[in-house]
Amino acid sequence: MARYTLRARGAAGPVEFQERLTIDEALAKVQKLRKAHFSHVTIINVMTGVEIRDVDALIMGAEHPDSK
Repeated sequence: MARYTLRARGAAGPVEFQERLTIDEALAKVQKLRKAHFSHVTIINVMTGVEIRDVDALIMGAEHPDSK
């Protein structure tokens, strides 16, 4: 199963979260970070290095899987 880390920008500057999360855990953490006023959140696949920068679209898809 793929694991992900997060990078975000807060009032104090950029922060990297090194905890390896599943995609569901990563999306939940993104929502918590957004509520804490973090911006520019990126989800990073640990194995491939692929970065997901359009996290809002990913969250919308997870919340509304039947929408097209």
